[in-house]
Amino acid sequence: MKFSHLIILSILLSSCYQGQDADLIVYNAKIYSCDENFTIYEAMAIKDGKILQLGPEREILNGYDCDNIIDANLQPVYPGFHDAHCHFWAYAQTLTEVDLTGSSSFDEVVNRLVEFQKTNKQTWITGRGWDQTRWTENTFPNKDTLDILFPDIPILIRRVDGHAALANSKALEIAGITTETKIEGGLIELVDGKLTGILLDNAFDSVAKFVPELDADTKLKFLQEAEYFLFEQGLTSINDAGIESRDRQNYINWYSNGDLTIKDYCMLFPDEENISFASDSGIFEVGNLSIRSFKIISDGAMGSRGACLLEPYHDDPHNYGFMLRSYEEIKEIAEFAAEIGYQINTHAIGDSANRTMLNVYAEVVQNKPDHRWKIEHAQLLAPEDFPLFQSLRIIPSVQPTHCTSDMRWAEERLGKERVQYAYAYKKLLEYAGILALGTDFPIENISPLQTFYAAITRQDKEGNPSGGFYPDQVLTREEALLGMTRWAAYSNFEEHKKGSLEQGKAADFVILTKDIMEIPVSEILNTYVVKTFVDGVEVYSGE
Repeated sequence: MKFSHLIILSILLSSCYQGQDADLIVYNAKIYSCDENFTIYEAMAIKDGKILQLGPEREILNGYDCDNIIDANLQPVYPGFHDAHCHFWAYAQTLTEVDLTGSSSFDEVVNRLVEFQKTNKQTWITGRGWDQTRWTENTFPNKDTLDILFPDIPILIRRVDGHAALANSKALEIAGITTETKIEGGLIELVDGKLTGILLDNAFDSVAKFVPELDADTKLKFLQEAEYFLFEQGLTSINDAGIESRDRQNYINWYSNGDLTIKDYCMLFPDEENISFASDSGIFEVGNLSIRSFKIISDGAMGSRGACLLEPYHDDPHNYGFMLRSYEEIKEIAEFAAEIGYQINTHAIGDSANRTMLNVYAEVVQNKPDHRWKIEHAQLLAPEDFPLFQSLRIIPSVQPTHCTSDMRWAEERLGKERVQYAYAYKKLLEYAGILALGTDFPIENISPLQTFYAAITRQDKEGNPSGGFYPDQVLTREEALLGMTRWAAYSNFEEHKKGSLEQGKAADFVILTKDIMEIPVSEILNTYVVKTFVDGVEVYSGE
């Protein structure tokens, strides 16, 4: 604490009346409340995990008795960052697997697998992160090299988007996959009548189910490690986009016991057991876990050409992608969700998938006043479908770093005409009036500051392309911050509890080294978290 502030503080405390008790006071700060007026404050007082008051420094310091006082040294304070679409366990799982992110060739992928197995000796080798669009050959790999090097060890490695994978012959044999196998909502690639090992969407699931499951204690250990890394980035809330029934009870147990702290808005995959749970339990909350929604995956991903399009891929003129579920099946799940008061949050990438889901929503919830159903990703839309977000009151949940990752090949996939309606975040905001922003980690980096940077620049870390990728779709800094805080909370029916720093709301906040609302964009990615608080409790300190 600076000497001048010590003097001020001692004078104020010596002259103050006996005020209300507080557990924590933060002062000498620039507090972005993210309330309706985007008010900025100097100080705040906190008790029992809730905000007692925000206001002028003198008023707060003079009005409360508190032994725990933080001098923010004029550093900025924001509501805790909220990732509105991510995969908590999938990220934790990457800590147990081969990291293939950033591999520059398939040879590098193979080398990482070989080095990993030397020290880990796994019965199955799994990994994630390869991306053929970063390789010189720019084509899907095949299993031949893996078959030679690992004839007796099954291997299943996922593409960065999670919608494609490569399996070796041993893994395919265990799963019973042959050249005759057909998977609805998936693709088993054949070239010259032979299996290549490439699996898309539901075909991946048919092999993944044979990978040995980790026990609950081991899963918790890796989730707790992952949780620390999220706190380190300033995240206090996440929308957990898809929980299997086998993990649902574990999550309930962990949050009931206080084993996990980060606020998790959990979307259940609508399998039979999860549907039964939802039917019996309805809207369910325990600790910092909330369950009141289903996650539907309607199509695949653009990078693996599995996203469902109205017209074929520009670089694959016979391929339209495909839907993973039938219209009737999706509508049945949606009707059940509406009946029990659950939200539907649907992965929809291609313009055909988005149109299908908007049509389902129109049939099921058009006349419900406050459903807050979401489209996750909303990556490509036909121009005539944007107004449906307004008329149906649908919330787009988008990931700005997908734009800056995909812009290398987006025009190649879609052509110059369609690409202007892809990653159209400003246009979506104009119609929907709200955007929930996330990362989709582990597909992208967990950093909310990268989300913020990508949203306001539409550039990569090196500042390319000049002016941004379709710069008319950039968001303002205020819009980006709201998308990571108040709007994200609103999208979950949680705006009365968190998402902004206001009296009575949760004291979830983050202190940064620099003010991302004012510094040059070139400095945003060199900004770091000083402290992260959840319910007024410090969960990370970088000091």
